[in-house]
Amino acid sequence: MENYCDIVPHADGWTYILNGVESECAFHTYELAVAAAKSQLATETRERVFRRRELNGDMLPVRPVAFRQAPFAG
Repeated sequence: MENYCDIVPHADGWTYILNGVESECAFHTYELAVAAAKSQLATETRERVFRRRELNGDMLPVRPVAFRQAPFAG
């Protein structure tokens, strides 16, 4: 059985859902929501599959590489 951590859009930004329970707060950026979810999971030993809700409603797996912010190219 796979355990999912869903990162989903929220009216105030982004939030995460673990074990079917939504976080009590929202985060301004996707990266902050992922970091908060990872922090929450730090005490658990079970492996999680991170997913992101796309604009069409599909939940797609996110690889850990996608969690890193792209370097500033300005």
